[in-house]
Amino acid sequence: MDNFTWIAFFKVFATGFISSIIAIRTIPTINNIARIKGLLNIPGERTSHRYKTPNLAGIAIFLSACVSSLLFIYDHFEIFKMIYLASVIIFFTGLKDDILLLSPWKKLLAQIVVATLIVAADLRFIHFFGLFGVDQFNEVTSIIITMVFIVGIINAVNLIDGIDGLAAAIGVLILGFFGLFFFLNELYSWSIYCASMVGALIVFFQYNVFGLRNKTFMGDSGSLLLGLSIAVTTILFWEAHAVETLPLKFVSAPAMTLAIIIVPVFDVVRVFVYRIAHRVSPFSADRNHLHHRLVDSGFTHFQTTLILTGFNVLMIGITFALSLVLGTIWTTIGLIALTCLFVFGATNFYRKEGRKEGRKAITT
Repeated sequence: MDNFTWIAFFKVFATGFISSIIAIRTIPTINNIARIKGLLNIPGERTSHRYKTPNLAGIAIFLSACVSSLLFIYDHFEIFKMIYLASVIIFFTGLKDDILLLSPWKKLLAQIVVATLIVAADLRFIHFFGLFGVDQFNEVTSIIITMVFIVGIINAVNLIDGIDGLAAAIGVLILGFFGLFFFLNELYSWSIYCASMVGALIVFFQYNVFGLRNKTFMGDSGSLLLGLSIAVTTILFWEAHAVETLPLKFVSAPAMTLAIIIVPVFDVVRVFVYRIAHRVSPFSADRNHLHHRLVDSGFTHFQTTLILTGFNVLMIGITFALSLVLGTIWTTIGLIALTCLFVFGATNFYRKEGRKEGRKAITT
């Protein structure tokens, strides 16, 4: 690596390190304030925890990511200006919901505003890489697809934040993968942006999963912010493959993109289809998410997080291998088929465990 690359590497590493230090220093303080003020998440029918727990760690994630990244980002200022404005809006939307509760429609309105800001920064899906004979979207179609995607991913990430560690682990995997890709392609400011979130999420994961006195949740302020970060970087990852001079790119950008975000995307699609099939509002709350099914089958939160994160890694690897020998469409079909098999196996296991518990209850 030349001197400039070493400097860029230092900036990326320093961003992640500073972000983690800020998170380490702020999470305990925020937890103490939350306990004093009674700002705690109370266990309910859909929750998987038994004790009142602070749920404002999103504040620490927001501060850590913003401060650390702003120290080192050095280009694409116009785009990042809109991203940070969108981040502020989505963060405070989630924070208000964590503290005072916010109606779903108001949250959706805020998400649409945020998506509009990202589109206004000209960060949107433009290319379709010849799939179904489409090379590029027209402007209207591009804007609609991008806005629907951003709102969808924000909600998908929010929905997987239902057990300890899962949203953080998936966030580290996705943003870590994107950050490495951006670094290898000399998109250093974007790598810095990813590192700022990864550093904060790694620290949060420790408090969320292994914390005893300082256990905490990221709340909507954290999960909505994480969803926005994943949505933005996914769009850039997709569109970067349209640059002919890009040093490193994957054979099938659409299939690889789907593989990287497969857990939140497939979970939200599966749950919506399930609810609609059972004539229930797709926005109603239940415990039919895949992580709930695994936990209800007897797996711990940590085991479930490992299973789903490991599955995501496996799908990335398989998709990469398939893309070398198959076209984009067949690779994508293979990815979806394998995901369906995994979900079917997990759901079938859940049903078997449920029948066992039922028989035990009858015999006792």
